[in-house]
Amino acid sequence: MEIRTFTPHLVLIGLMIVTALALAFTVDVTLNDRAGVSMKLPTSMDGGWQGDELRYSHNAEAPKQYRVSELTLPNADPVTGEKLFNMSLAEYDALPKDTEFVKSIYTNAAASNTVFVSVVLSGRERDSIHRPERCLVGQGNSIVNQHFWNVVAPQIIEVPLEGRKEPLKVAVLEAVRNYRGSDGERKIQYSYYAYWFVGQNRETPSHYARMIWLAWDRVVRSTSHKWAYIAIAGERVNGSDAYKQDIVSFVQKLYPHLLINQQAVVDKP
Repeated sequence: MEIRTFTPHLVLIGLMIVTALALAFTVDVTLNDRAGVSMKLPTSMDGGWQGDELRYSHNAEAPKQYRVSELTLPNADPVTGEKLFNMSLAEYDALPKDTEFVKSIYTNAAASNTVFVSVVLSGRERDSIHRPERCLVGQGNSIVNQHFWNVVAPQIIEVPLEGRKEPLKVAVLEAVRNYRGSDGERKIQYSYYAYWFVGQNRETPSHYARMIWLAWDRVVRSTSHKWAYIAIAGERVNGSDAYKQDIVSFVQKLYPHLLINQQAVVDKP
């Protein structure tokens, strides 16, 4: 009886959401070109972290990733002399051409640790940013955080930040990848993938909350803001949660370098 009673209400809510999204992506809007993040990652951070930006060859036959420190010219392939890009060839082909990227690898000799950081900034097209799960699976990973009907349920961890009352909420996925090493042996890599989204004075760990904010701004304010997708990835020990504290510590150091012009940050409409 209760299920029958609530069914019409659920259908109505669903229709309202579909209608709002339809309006959001059909009405004329003004694009606000201001970004809520800096598209320049720091070369060093407190705690001994050193960053090295990444560049990518778009040679379809032999795509390659370089660290800027390896290059004589930061945007030229040292072998072919061809132009290098801030994104991989697969990303360049799949995403709108005005999508912006910045990626770095951070190393810490004292901690014997490596962390990969990526910031994606949307352009005029709303599909510049995809669900994180889609990217991970596309790279050959299996996601551990899956429940009924294979629905991915990221863990949410809170990162206390100096000068801010509310902690930053970050979504975390655990992944596993099977691969063959250079020695020909089968290996297993256990990793984590932490992320959140940043708009104009808004932050959320939820892809769906970001979509709701996007629709809200387009319908109510006739404005489309640029959103950024910040991701942090590294290896973890299977069965241990120690990596979560590593995420908290790293984000606390990275955060001040990223965000600009942020005022009242909220997580939901």
